[in-house]
Amino acid sequence: MKTRLALVFIHGLLGFDRLRLGPVTLDYFRGVRQCLADLPVDCYFPRLQPAATVERRARRLVAFLEPLGSRPRCLIGHSRGGIDARYVAAKADPSRLVRHVTTIGTPHRGTPLADWFQRYGGALFRPLVAELTTEACQRFNRAVSDREDIPYVSYAGSRPLAEMPLWYRPWTSLIARAAGDNDAQVPVSSACWGQACHVVRADHLELIGWSLGRANPAIERPFDHLRFYRHIAEQILDNVDGSQRSPCSTTKHTMITKYSDREM
Repeated sequence: MKTRLALVFIHGLLGFDRLRLGPVTLDYFRGVRQCLADLPVDCYFPRLQPAATVERRARRLVAFLEPLGSRPRCLIGHSRGGIDARYVAAKADPSRLVRHVTTIGTPHRGTPLADWFQRYGGALFRPLVAELTTEACQRFNRAVSDREDIPYVSYAGSRPLAEMPLWYRPWTSLIARAAGDNDAQVPVSSACWGQACHVVRADHLELIGWSLGRANPAIERPFDHLRFYRHIAEQILDNVDGSQRSPCSTTKHTMITKYSDREM
């Protein structure tokens, strides 16, 4: 009997796995567990330290993965969770059990928003964004090389300024002036990483199922995140096979594709 693939969903900065507020339960990856329940995969949602360094979060993630034994696993990270996924795959997986890395809205090359908070945010915010600045991510990328035996696939979100909730617009404008299209926190140019990058019509929180703007079918708001994660899981199942390398892993340059959630 073939071992079921483990999909490990890694939350971002100040994130959580599941948050209970009295009678209300909130999942960081909203509804994803239930959406994928009928697929031949097991989904895991580790709780990492919300604001720790990459190394500390990686240690927590490795400890979480230990009970999985020799099961193959694929890491799916949102925002800075994608950086954690890259670190663990490259630096903390000696048995090569990680078979695929997917990043979603991850600031691989940093974000101008972190640069701004590092400069003007004061003592409260500087430690939170210290590893997400442009300079810090350049250092990380020099120190952490992607593995050549597994695929790295990325997803970036982007919406025009007029489609953003009002409270997102200052951030969207700030990032756009410095780096172009963005999801209100991360530029597309930074989120694209690996052999393939797909750009979807969504802001940073829509990528995990939380829309803070008014519903509007004309601009595909809210983003159909459940269909999106279903697509990701099915693509991983198609590409990951324990007996052969995925052909994606042989591609040398990032292929960027733009589509709406209706095309997935």
